[in-house]
Amino acid sequence: MIWKTVKITNDKKGKTTPYASVGFGRITLNTAACELIENYEDYQYAELLTGYENNKLHIGIKLLKEISVDSVKLSKRFYKGKIRSFTIDNKLVVEDLFSINGTQQKVTRYTVLKDKDADNILMIVGV
Repeated sequence: MIWKTVKITNDKKGKTTPYASVGFGRITLNTAACELIENYEDYQYAELLTGYENNKLHIGIKLLKEISVDSVKLSKRFYKGKIRSFTIDNKLVVEDLFSINGTQQKVTRYTVLKDKDADNILMIVGV
């Protein structure tokens, strides 16, 4: 058999497109999403935010270096000594924000953008 490599393009939520995987009661930000924030390795906690733009719900993830009253600890996945992704585990909150997509036994991918008005906020758009 002759194998051909499948090309992964940026516009198909491939390896370099920032996205969040939501499901199983957690939100996972891929490497490209983490890299939208300068010095993302320094952040330990996150607050979840909600906001509307053009009548569409957006979920904000405000990265924090210090714990706050409403923050959750970020779980980090490492590969070759470098942080590759952040995960937020909180089944009840994820279900509240994403409804059935938040707790089903599969993941749904959402586009992630950096908030243009804040250096430490990522936005999951079009929830």
